[in-house]
Amino acid sequence: MNKPLNKFIAASSTAVVAASVVAVPASAASDYHPFKDVSSNYEEAVSFLYMNDITKGITKDTFGITKNLTRGDAAVILANALFLDTESAPDAGFKDLNSRVAGAVNALAEAGIVSGLDKDTFAPEKPLTRGAMAKILVKGFELEGFEEESTFVDAVGVFKPYIEALYGTGITKGKSNTMYGKDLLITRGDFSNLLYNTFVFIYENITLVDSAEMINSTSFKVNFIEAVPEDLTVSDVLELLQLEVEFADGTVSSLSSLTGTLSADRKTLTIEHASDLNKKEGVIYILDYELNFDFLAPSAGKGSVFLENSAEPVVFDFAGTTQAAIELTSTDSMVNLNGLELIVSDSSMVTDNVTVILKSTNVEEAKAGEGLPWGTLEYKNGKWVLIDNAKYDLIPAGNYVLEAPFVDTYNNTTTLTLDVNVK
Repeated sequence: MNKPLNKFIAASSTAVVAASVVAVPASAASDYHPFKDVSSNYEEAVSFLYMNDITKGITKDTFGITKNLTRGDAAVILANALFLDTESAPDAGFKDLNSRVAGAVNALAEAGIVSGLDKDTFAPEKPLTRGAMAKILVKGFELEGFEEESTFVDAVGVFKPYIEALYGTGITKGKSNTMYGKDLLITRGDFSNLLYNTFVFIYENITLVDSAEMINSTSFKVNFIEAVPEDLTVSDVLELLQLEVEFADGTVSSLSSLTGTLSADRKTLTIEHASDLNKKEGVIYILDYELNFDFLAPSAGKGSVFLENSAEPVVFDFAGTTQAAIELTSTDSMVNLNGLELIVSDSSMVTDNVTVILKSTNVEEAKAGEGLPWGTLEYKNGKWVLIDNAKYDLIPAGNYVLEAPFVDTYNNTTTLTLDVNVK
């Protein structure tokens, strides 16, 4: 029974060696392999595959760029590329496999990627056609969903969907605008280029992460599209995810001392780290997924009080702290409060109305209101503005301590205290 290849395996096999995709400039690629027959058209691909133990040469200094690729060699290369278990795969039943290729062919056959010419014959020494190559690449990396109608007149028959999947991904452009070359034999050099292009495409386009959520400043959960295969450890997955954090000030850092726990269904990874994000905000990059975090509580700045018959407002400033004081001059031991506004900032501020509490007062007639709502602030045009109330028309001289809590969508709360002295 065929066992479908998990997308996690396809993508992880790419990501494990992803650094090489960008780390091998064509100008220096020959420094990464010993082969003397590799021209500039093949340097990046051969270097990438050789550096990551996916393929070897036909001799120690000859890659065999122009030689036709055999079905057996293609199987070995692809099994290496997909990190398949070539030692414990069940015997596929082919009678013509030697020890060098048997493990790879058996593993690919178990995954449903290759088949034989008949139930007994795989023909490992037979050259591989470009049509057959399209099939094993598409099935191996599960690219079936990328099919796009091509201009190739020879994209017909059993290989048509696979050719059009490679065309849709941009992995190949064919031998010409109208010919793919389905029945032509593929060389080791051309196969290397196409396999390398496949790695690059997978790395740039396959998504593993379905969603993620912060738990607290030192842990978060990652939910995967598919279950993590049993043969990948937590350490493997943590390395694969290429975790990186970018703070609001633009600095970038890695998360330290990573540990993780997989759920029973292996679709959720809970990650803990030693890089405490408390009082910080930014984004954690999980492959191509962005997890925003904000453990920075709202911050207060300047505010103003407007009095009746006063041309200029009375200004106060929290200056990023939680306490401020203001002194108001009364007339006949009273002030008429026409308005109050202040700035409280947060990138994810909750802008629901905020209740202002009278925490304490030394004014006897106002003491009954201690601990009760004194007023309401609403958010308007970037500022918090006191909703007018007739009770502000006559405020007796004395001391009033007001409190107001501000919260963001991450439940970070800043409670501001304003000490108002009416003299």
